[in-house]
Amino acid sequence: MGIRVDDFKLVYESVTMTAIDPEYLGITREQIENYLKDSPMPDDPAYSVEDMIGDITGSSGFYSLPKDIKDDTADFIACLISNLM
Repeated sequence: MGIRVDDFKLVYESVTMTAIDPEYLGITREQIENYLKDSPMPDDPAYSVEDMIGDITGSSGFYSLPKDIKDDTADFIACLISNLM
């Protein structure tokens, strides 16, 4: 185990300021793939579509994004989660 301090972007609910925990979103890979058909995710070398799908469908704890992710990608993820919740 290693203890680190790092910069990242936190995905949170803006009214309650509560961090999003993907485990409780209930969003499936199929839902995301269907969403991506009409709204493709921006290309981003810091965060791939597979990274995003894995994080949303297979992780727990707070959802964070890499510090060097593009703003367009972060905005896309916020819209995707809002639309699929």
